[in-house]
Amino acid sequence: MGGSPDAPPISYAIHEDKLRGIGFDFVRQVLPAHTQIEITKPMPWLRAIQWARDGHIDMLVGLQSADYPREWFTYLEPALTTSAHSVFYRRKETSLTSMAELIPLRGATLRSEKSATQSHTGFDLTQLTLTTADSVEKALKMLSMKRIDYFIAPQWQAISSWLNLYSAQALPLAMLPEPVHINPVYLVLSNQSACLPINQSWKPQS
Repeated sequence: MGGSPDAPPISYAIHEDKLRGIGFDFVRQVLPAHTQIEITKPMPWLRAIQWARDGHIDMLVGLQSADYPREWFTYLEPALTTSAHSVFYRRKETSLTSMAELIPLRGATLRSEKSATQSHTGFDLTQLTLTTADSVEKALKMLSMKRIDYFIAPQWQAISSWLNLYSAQALPLAMLPEPVHINPVYLVLSNQSACLPINQSWKPQS
């Protein structure tokens, strides 16, 4: 099993020692008691997705998009939960109340996130000037160095990384109240995995 090192509470790592989170706890609860589970060491999220695609990881915890090619993964329904992606900005320098106010500003999205043309409320995202950041940590650094005015990222991940890396004085962070996206969070099986036949045996019962 693999997952993201920085997507609490679903999947995360503390001091880069091992992955943990409620996604892994859930799997332990629903698999037969004798099932041996090996959790990979923390690795960049894009690499974990590639390893799952290629079958080096059997199960991936916390995939937040159903848009990956269906030949890569089998999505286990229903989704574990949902994740809101929001706009984060420097509180003392900008006061934002709506996404329309982002149009003249410079922003960033995470490289690992699928691009979209509309927010979940229908706002046209193509109006925004966006660069990419390799991680939430990189986006926070870009914001602290004033290279960008805001970034878009999962709420859990952004808040957790900010609390670990900065103080409110060093980087006063604020969040736009209107989410950009609300994504389902899935457990997926690699279609290259020998574990695929267990799919039907452990799905949660309604």
